[in-house]
Amino acid sequence: MLELQYLQLNQAYPGSAFASDPVEVTIADLISLWTCSERNVKMILKKLAALGYIEWIPGRGRGHASRLRCIANAQELLLEHARQSVHKGQLDEALLLDRFGRGQETKGQFMEWLSAYFGYQREEWDQQQLDTLRVPVFRPVRTLDPASTFYALEAHLVKQVYNTLVTYHPQRRMIEPQLAHYWEVSDDALEWKFYLRRGIAFHHGKELTAHDVAFTFRWLMDRSKPLPQRWLYEQLNEVRVLDNRAVSFHLNAPNQLFLRYLCFSASSVLPSDRPEPEAMDQGGLLPSGTGPFKLTDWSPNRCVLEAHRDYFEGRPHLDRVELTNVPEEERNHLTFPVLNSVLCIHGGEQGPRGTQGTDSDWEAIQLINDGCTMMTYNMKKNGPQQDVRFRKALHHLVDRGSLVQTLGENRRYPASGLQPHDYLVQHDQAYDPATARRLLEDMAYDGTPFRISTNYKHYKDALWIRDRCRDFGVVVEVTCYDTYELTYSEVVRETDAILYQFINDEGEVSLLELFLREDSFIRAHMHEEIKARVDKIAADLLSSASPDYRKHRLNDLEELLGHEHVVMFLLFKELNTFFNPSVRGVTVNSTGWIDFKNIWLQSV
Repeated sequence: MLELQYLQLNQAYPGSAFASDPVEVTIADLISLWTCSERNVKMILKKLAALGYIEWIPGRGRGHASRLRCIANAQELLLEHARQSVHKGQLDEALLLDRFGRGQETKGQFMEWLSAYFGYQREEWDQQQLDTLRVPVFRPVRTLDPASTFYALEAHLVKQVYNTLVTYHPQRRMIEPQLAHYWEVSDDALEWKFYLRRGIAFHHGKELTAHDVAFTFRWLMDRSKPLPQRWLYEQLNEVRVLDNRAVSFHLNAPNQLFLRYLCFSASSVLPSDRPEPEAMDQGGLLPSGTGPFKLTDWSPNRCVLEAHRDYFEGRPHLDRVELTNVPEEERNHLTFPVLNSVLCIHGGEQGPRGTQGTDSDWEAIQLINDGCTMMTYNMKKNGPQQDVRFRKALHHLVDRGSLVQTLGENRRYPASGLQPHDYLVQHDQAYDPATARRLLEDMAYDGTPFRISTNYKHYKDALWIRDRCRDFGVVVEVTCYDTYELTYSEVVRETDAILYQFINDEGEVSLLELFLREDSFIRAHMHEEIKARVDKIAADLLSSASPDYRKHRLNDLEELLGHEHVVMFLLFKELNTFFNPSVRGVTVNSTGWIDFKNIWLQSV
C-alpha cells in the first residue's frame, strides 16, 4: 500500500524528483490526494521517509506549506510492486502500472517478466524443492461446482479436484473403476450397485464412504435446486446406502448410458460434511474432493492447486499448479521464450513467439476439436430468424471455406455437422449465393436487423458473417460479451442468435448435453415442438443397449437441427498444446487441456 501511495505522490508532484529542488506541498493537498485523515497523512509521510522514499520538510507554523522531494525511482518501485502483486495472486493490481508507468517501456519490461513467470518452474521454498506449473488463462474461474460448470476450463479443473465412481478411458474405449472398484447391474437395468475402494481420503482428511455418494446424488436429485445438469439424473429414483462401502441406485426407466453419466464431471462425489457446492464458490470453505490436486487459493485473479499427497491413484509429479487470469487485452503482450513452459492454446492464435519455426526447441500436440463452432437461432423470440427461409438463406450465403481461409489462425475446416468426419474438405458444399438471394426475395426481407451475440473468441467470426450478410442486403448487429455474461439468461433470451463453440469432452454424453441441458444455448432457443421431438428421440436412445443404434439416434438429433435450420454449423478449429521436450508426460485430456497429474520435468 505504501508503494502505491508513493507512486500517487510522485505522479501528483512530478517536479519533486530527486534531482529537482523540493516542491511545496500542504497537508490539505495530501488529505485530498490520499482521501484520508490528517493523522493518517502524517503517519504515511513518516513511513515513506523512514523507507527512504521521500525527503519531507514540515512547514513551520499552521498554514505554512511543507517541502517534498521524491527520492525513490518510481518506475523501479512500480515494477517491483507489480512483481510482488503477481506472487500474491493480484495481477489486477500489478497492471496498475498502466496508470503510473511512463510510456510503454515499463509495461514492456513487466510483460517480459510476466511471460518468464509462466511455465514449468523448479524453485526452492522453505528449504524444499518444489515443481510448479504456472499457466495463463484468459477468463476467471467462476465456479467449481461440478453440476454447474459450463466451460471446458472449469470442467478440467473439476477433474483435477474431484473423482467419479467410474471413469471412461478414451483410448481403450472402456469404462474403468475409479472410486468404485466393482459394480453390478440387474437384468432389467433398473438397479445398479457400486462397491467403494477403501482408504480414499478427501482433501480435508475425511475418509470416503457410501454416505458421501448418497449425499452427492440426493443433492443432484433435489428439484428445489436449479442445477443445470439435472437432466443427467431425471431417471434416478432413489439412492440407498447398503453399508459404508456399498451404495445402490434405482432408476425409473432403463438407461444404457447410466455408467457414462457417472463418468461425467457433474457426477463427481462430494463430501457429506461440507456445505453444498453453490455455498462455497469463491467464498468461505474451499471445495474439497478426492482428486489428485487440492484447491488452496481461489479468487477472480488466481486459482492454485497443490498436490494431494495421499491420492489413491498415486501422487502427482507436480507440487503446485497456478492458473492466473490475464485480461484478454493483454494476451498479445505475452511472449514465451522460456524453455520450461507448457502452454495450452485455445484462443485461435498460432503458438506464441518462440514456439514456432525451424529453429524452435518446442514440440506441439495438434488436434482437431471434436466439436464445431456454430450459431444457434433463437426460436422463442420475434425476429427475421423466425422465418425458415431466412435461416436457409444464411446457410447458403456464408462461405465457410472462405471464412476459414480469410480469418486463418486455428480455423481448419468448414463444418456440416456437430463433429468432424473422415471426409473433411476445405470448400463449403452448402455455399450457394443464388439460392440465398432467391430465399431472401421470397420472404421479402425488409432490412430488420438480425442480432448476433458472441464472446471475444468468436468475435472475428461474427464480424465476418456480418460483413458477408451486408453483401446480400441483410443487416446484422454483433454484440460481444464477456465469456460468462454470454450465459446470462437475459442475454440468451433477448438475442436472435448466439455464436459459440461446442467442446465434445464426453462423447455421447456431451452430445446429449447439447440437447437436454436446460441452459445449453441450443435447448434454451428451441421452441416447444422441437423440444418434444428431441426428448422423444433421446428417451429411445437411452433405452437401447446397442451402441450402433444409439449412434443412429444421435445422428437423428443432429439431422433434426440441420433440417429445421435451427443451428448453423460453421467450422472446426485446432487445439494446440506447445511444450519444451524437457517437460515430459504431456497429454491432452477430453476437455482439450493438459493433464496436470502426469507432467514432470526431466532436466533443468
